[in-house]
Amino acid sequence: MSAGRDRLGGYLAVMGAATLWGISGVVAKGLFNRQIEPWTLIEIRLTAGFLLLLAILLARRVRLRVPREHLSRLILLGLAMTFAQSAYYFTISVTTVATALFLQYTAPVFVALYGRAVDEESLGWLKSGAIGLAVAGSYFLVTGGTGIRVHPLGIASGIVSAIAFGIYAVLGRGRVRQVGSTASLLYALGTGAVFWSFIVPPWRAYLGGYAAEEWLLFAYIVVFATLLPFGLFLRGLRSISSSMASLTATLEPVVGGTAAFLVLGEVLAGAQIAGGLAITAAVALMQIADLRAARIEAPLPPAPN
Repeated sequence: MSAGRDRLGGYLAVMGAATLWGISGVVAKGLFNRQIEPWTLIEIRLTAGFLLLLAILLARRVRLRVPREHLSRLILLGLAMTFAQSAYYFTISVTTVATALFLQYTAPVFVALYGRAVDEESLGWLKSGAIGLAVAGSYFLVTGGTGIRVHPLGIASGIVSAIAFGIYAVLGRGRVRQVGSTASLLYALGTGAVFWSFIVPPWRAYLGGYAAEEWLLFAYIVVFATLLPFGLFLRGLRSISSSMASLTATLEPVVGGTAAFLVLGEVLAGAQIAGGLAITAAVALMQIADLRAARIEAPLPPAPN
């Protein structure tokens, strides 16, 4: 009974993370509509997220040091997360929330192609079919079946966000197991904050003369789009497999697209909706293929805090 409760808790945690991420896209779009630059939002998200998490961990007297041999991969993990989020936010700013979400969720395709090219993993008919479905879905999403309907830079940045997110997934496979989920997140955010400060200096980002409502939206992004969902997702990985966690997280485009329709009035054409559904189905097929190949993936063992 306890194992069943743990698995249920894991699924609920991942669903909570996906829901928060989906809603956060609408919050970010609202800030962009207020003429807040995506680059500024990235700086505030990374720096404030890192400082808040650091303060919490110091208050709880959590050990923060990690073995030196893990630092290089943690830095790469942070850079991948930074590029994924910056490209994703830029895509939202020039397209729609749903388009950005669905394009980013082609990431499993790039992970599969990476495995084929580097690790010589067999794709099999399910993964090959999923890749074809994702490509077709992306075509209808960005063209509506009648020609380009999405800003070309939005298409490019959406693909970049998917590739970066795929790299993040590849690099992050062993980080939770090796140094713990909290340390992984802290070092990733810290790396991103340092790197992004060379692009947007913190004093320029924070001294923008923002209204009180904008500061509240910034706070939402830091807490409910960064610290809490990443924490929930990593919590889920402790009790369910990474494949099932990724499959459960496909709830995010559904939540994001629905929220964008209800709050922002964003509407996708029929062909674009079909393209988004095709991408979602492709991601599901990728996960089913992984489960069939491995039969069942053991959940991660308890990791240090």
